Amino acid sequence: MTTTPAALPPARQGRAWRIAVRIAIAVIVLLVLASGSVYGLSQRILFATHAVPEHTLSVRTDSATVARGAHLATIRGCVDCHAADFGGAMVIDDPAVGRIGGANLTAGRDGGVLADLDWERAVRHGVRRDGTSLVLMPSAEFTGMSDEDLGAIVAYVRTLPVVNRAKLPVQLGPVLRTMAAAGQVKVAADEIDHSRMHPQSVAIAPTAEYGHYLAQGCTGCHGAHFSGGKIPGAPPDWKPAANITPAGIGRYTADDFARVLRTGARPDGSAVDTLMPWRLTKHMTDTEVAALYAFLQTVPARPYGQR
Repeated sequence: MTTTPAALPPARQGRAWRIAVRIAIAVIVLLVLASGSVYGLSQRILFATHAVPEHTLSVRTDSATVARGAHLATIRGCVDCHAADFGGAMVIDDPAVGRIGGANLTAGRDGGVLADLDWERAVRHGVRRDGTSLVLMPSAEFTGMSDEDLGAIVAYVRTLPVVNRAKLPVQLGPVLRTMAAAGQVKVAADEIDHSRMHPQSVAIAPTAEYGHYLAQGCTGCHGAHFSGGKIPGAPPDWKPAANITPAGIGRYTADDFARVLRTGARPDGSAVDTLMPWRLTKHMTDTEVAALYAFLQTVPARPYGQR
């Protein structure tokens, strides 16, 4: 039979309660120390400073370039994090994961207009002007973007009206910090080869080569090997990404694939998960869709979840 402190003689009751209090205090101290260690380690990891090479970016301002930039800003998902007006949007708003919003990239942002080199650092290297890491910027997907395409996006954003929206938070929750401290989540700046050469331009054609270039924008969710699975660092309610190697969509015809990207409907008529950004990919040209399909046919088939 278990004896509670209240059933003990008064002297022993006092001793039992003191022991219980000491244990409780010790547990609290350990939790505080552990939390402090996780916070400090994650802070060092997530906001480390990176030295990146300076790369000159040429930004043309002709109407064709601006129109190209508007198209790319949509299909490459810039509008998801920064909003259609590029004034910033909340991306994650979960107490456990964090409250993280995209930056205002218009002239109304804190610090004024972004210089060409600021764009280069942020988009293709994942760092701020001072070299510290950007937390949510998926630069690993953009580091191979051509000078021509990045310049077009910059040209387009600079034509947009000023947005004077309150700066959105970048507050990391305990789940994201713990995963970062454990090495399960990394910022893009830690994964990028900063010495990688950037192409000046790419040939736009319905080829696997061009599809490979476009497919880098799919890796954030589907993984570097395109076999899907749980998205690292995503909120708990986010569903895993699908396997888009031939093991997952090998039965898709070119028309089936185009239908998914343009309507969000699988060949059997069922709807893909709402996380799949078909509302953006529906704006892809026929050439872009054909190129992406051609590339995914060349990817080695992998079991689901190997990312």
